[in-house]
Amino acid sequence: MHLTLQLILALRLMHIFRIHRRILLAGLLLLAAGCDNLFEYSPYKAGVRVPYSDLNLKAMKELEAQSSEAFAPFTIGVFGDTHTYYDDFEKQVARFNQQDSLAFIAHMGDLTLSGIYREFIWYRDISSKLKHPLLTLIGNHDYLSNGEFMYEEMFGPWNFTLVYNNCLFVFLDDIIWEKNVQDPDFAWLESVLEGSEHYKYRFVLAHIPPWSAPFSKGNEYYYNMLMDKYGVDLSIHGHTHSYYYGQRYENGPPYFTSSSSNKREVFYLDVKEDGFEIRKEDI
Repeated sequence: MHLTLQLILALRLMHIFRIHRRILLAGLLLLAAGCDNLFEYSPYKAGVRVPYSDLNLKAMKELEAQSSEAFAPFTIGVFGDTHTYYDDFEKQVARFNQQDSLAFIAHMGDLTLSGIYREFIWYRDISSKLKHPLLTLIGNHDYLSNGEFMYEEMFGPWNFTLVYNNCLFVFLDDIIWEKNVQDPDFAWLESVLEGSEHYKYRFVLAHIPPWSAPFSKGNEYYYNMLMDKYGVDLSIHGHTHSYYYGQRYENGPPYFTSSSSNKREVFYLDVKEDGFEIRKEDI
């Protein structure tokens, strides 16, 4: 008799548990049905078509329309390595927007931390507030999580060039480790520098400076050799998260690296008839 009562009690408890479990499941389904975007802001969202495309190509088309064939002085803004420093990134955008005379702004890469979908969208959400055309390089962090394909769809080719007011800007993808290659695409770089002596100035922009760890000593030497051989006027970089401007090697151009967004600095390249100048501004 005692065993029968225990069995009945156990069956009743199982029945009550099933009812509660069904109520909990129904509640979760109702919650999901009432929240269309319940998981919309997960930073790990993937497999969804990027809502923006060819942003660099569109910006270059705009710049080419306003460029002159003959040289005329101009100023560009430079920053990079925004990663997930979103509050500082917002402040940089606001400071650039205070400048009315900028021709365009160059972002030196590492717009993301992990190369995931939502970080690219967050970058676009903030950078779209800029009132000046923006050209964005790819950085090594942007190659993580197959982010290079997200970049390519969102911005365009990894390597590209711009001619503005008779000045050549060469944007080079020089990522090595995350791209799983031995060397940057030096053949492409040389092909665009060769025969470029008729431009007033020539600037090369690449995320990683040649003295940084991903470059072998041979690559470091070869990169600077190309800069010297083709008379590049300035080599511009990010990656180090710290500001540097100076003559790095005995031969070749001066080098400039922009700091990361959390340093709360913005930079300007003033291109003049008689030379150019790098300016740093704290925000």
